[in-house]
Amino acid sequence: MIARVTADPATVGAAPDAKPSSDRPLSDRVFPGRSWSGLLPGVLVVGATLVLAVRVAGVDLGDALLFTGYVLAFLTFPGTVVWRAVAKPGPSLGNDLVLGTILGLVLEAPLYVLLRLFDLTELIYGYPVAVLFGAMVVVWRRRRVGPVVIGRASLWSWAGAAVAGVQVLLVTNQVWTQRPVDALRAPYVDEPFHLAIAGDLLHHFPAQMPWVDGTPLFYHWLVYVHLASAATVTHIELIVLMRSMSIALLVLLAVGGAYAAATRLTGRKWTGFVAALVLAMGATPDFFGWTSLVSPAQLAFDSVTRAFDSPTHALVMPLQMVLMVLVVEMIRREQWRWGPWLLTVVVMVAVAGAKSSALPTIVAGLFLALVIAAVLRRTRMVRTLGVQLGSAVAVFLVAQQLFYGGGTRATGIDLNGSTVQRLGILMLPEGETLPGSAPLSIWISFTVGFLLVAVPVIAALVRGGWRRPDFVFLAGTWAAGAGAFMVLSHPALSQAYFLLGAGGFLAVLIAVSLSDIFPVDLSLRDGLRIAGCAALGCLAIVIARLVVGDDMPADGSAFTPTLLTQLVVGLLVLAVALVVVLVYARRSTIAVLPAVVALMLGVVLAGAPQTVALAVAGPAVPRAPDTDIIGPDGVAAARFVREHSQTDDLIATNAHCIGLPVPDCDRRNFWIAAYAERRVLVEGWAYIDPLVVGLPSTDLNNSAYLPFWDPELLEANDAAIIQPSPATIATLRDEHGVDWLVVDRRYRADLRGLRRELGQPRFKQGLYSVFDLR
Repeated sequence: MIARVTADPATVGAAPDAKPSSDRPLSDRVFPGRSWSGLLPGVLVVGATLVLAVRVAGVDLGDALLFTGYVLAFLTFPGTVVWRAVAKPGPSLGNDLVLGTILGLVLEAPLYVLLRLFDLTELIYGYPVAVLFGAMVVVWRRRRVGPVVIGRASLWSWAGAAVAGVQVLLVTNQVWTQRPVDALRAPYVDEPFHLAIAGDLLHHFPAQMPWVDGTPLFYHWLVYVHLASAATVTHIELIVLMRSMSIALLVLLAVGGAYAAATRLTGRKWTGFVAALVLAMGATPDFFGWTSLVSPAQLAFDSVTRAFDSPTHALVMPLQMVLMVLVVEMIRREQWRWGPWLLTVVVMVAVAGAKSSALPTIVAGLFLALVIAAVLRRTRMVRTLGVQLGSAVAVFLVAQQLFYGGGTRATGIDLNGSTVQRLGILMLPEGETLPGSAPLSIWISFTVGFLLVAVPVIAALVRGGWRRPDFVFLAGTWAAGAGAFMVLSHPALSQAYFLLGAGGFLAVLIAVSLSDIFPVDLSLRDGLRIAGCAALGCLAIVIARLVVGDDMPADGSAFTPTLLTQLVVGLLVLAVALVVVLVYARRSTIAVLPAVVALMLGVVLAGAPQTVALAVAGPAVPRAPDTDIIGPDGVAAARFVREHSQTDDLIATNAHCIGLPVPDCDRRNFWIAAYAERRVLVEGWAYIDPLVVGLPSTDLNNSAYLPFWDPELLEANDAAIIQPSPATIATLRDEHGVDWLVVDRRYRADLRGLRRELGQPRFKQGLYSVFDLR
């Protein structure tokens, strides 16, 4: 008879080193209980994602099933084994599976890098077998395993699955419909950039910026390691992984990770739903005024589209959930142990390599928590936080060299210039200038929006949360992200990722705050009253937007009064709603504070109904038209080179621009390196850190219109195609090691001369000819 093991209510959400409630033999503790329905919500979401990927994104059914097997065997299984062994089992098996799969992404990276470095990638298939063997040895020696709690699916787990389902529908209607995997000539402008780096990591380590041969890769490149590893295991083409399977997986893991982290840290199931809901559909009421520029629905939808436009952001969001749990639980234990500490450091390295903006905000949060612990004279906690902070700082410094070459990519401090000016200009018609009072008005709007969205957090801090360094860590990390967004500058407004990346901390922080504020024994009637207060908060935002409208200022002179007027009207509407809530709360058994907090939670979630409607009803974005980024049959030409060349072969091309070759053309041309999966002598040259090529890191040098820094190399590259001769061809082949020429007939080329010197092209189709120099 199989014994039923249930979670002890006293230990749910407690420190992860709490001892299991039983030491019975292993045979009595594996998969206890009669119901497996606890996994059903997640299984249904994953199944729906696979069906939609096949039907809408155009993924082959075999590839979809193969990728699912890869996730289970190479991510979920190893990650969950290590997670349960080091971080200890959580409140349920489903919780461990989500966090374990995220950890699997972390463990996968060093394994693949080592195997690629020594050209032993065929050994990767033994990875899950080795983990299984190691787990069996450990279990055999200990004769027992931690509790495996499955249980029944709760209402909250179904609600969390519904939130994830909305994200899947948004992906389907707004991403996959627009760019299915066969719409190769309709890429998002930066997609070939991401694809090219993944392609280089698929065949080389250390990797390069493959569109300019010999340029080292200094970038947040860990997401491309995942893509390369998945492609190595499954042999699925990289474009299929990036446009559909892998990024959709990361979106689901971000939502599921928020649910799992909040549930584990609070021990209350409903907090997981709140965290998932805030992350997937929440938004500030509008940091910059009550206009449509930063409407709640747009920000909620942004959580999906930005994942596909920025794979690096897609990876760091779930990774931060695992790091958050590890750090908070170590703080709560007031001591550090070698196992959890080493795992925390490994995850810190992954977070630093996934996105350069992520770890600095975590360092700030740890520092604030350390200050609070020191003020409270909690010696053991000071020691624990000191180890964590020191580890995070050391990882940050190492990562700056390992991943980013010590460069800042023109990121600097600018209190009045970059963010406020750029955002203000975006709110005006093109060509209008901002008045001198605009920066102050934008700062006021930002501060008000920040305080409104932080009401639950502020309430929890006032009620004693400031005495809890773990709570201060969560709050400080998000506050640091918001502050960095406003005080830093970058030529492409990339400082926004400090705020966007901290969204996961905000989601879990609000869930933890509500857990502290709302009583445990809340009755159904009071729960409905709280829901009514939240609905009133949503309604207040709707009314404010109807009152003030969403028209942009007609000119710069009207910018400041328009913005502040909209802000004041919006605050007045919220004030009226607050009065209604206070009167309403007096007539019920719920306290005033929970009612007010619920109202502001409704403000945060004001865009949720519109987001759900957009996901369910569409309208689906029409299929993107072909662009001039890639000419007709360009992808076929690049794939021809990939299929007929060695991985170290080098390509030369005359295609350096997006669109027509004007003197100041956009140099973000990476698609030949992307689809050929080979390095190019000189293709485009944007996005390369100027410091790497000996230039100062300025706004101009970080732009997509930078002139090439080695004119002699570019002249030799183009001369072989524009003026082919034995000398120019020999220069490319013998001095620079070029093996293939990919000629784009949209640009200058002497095809007759190339045929005279090289014979007939190996490939000739559409606008492209491919010549073999070997």
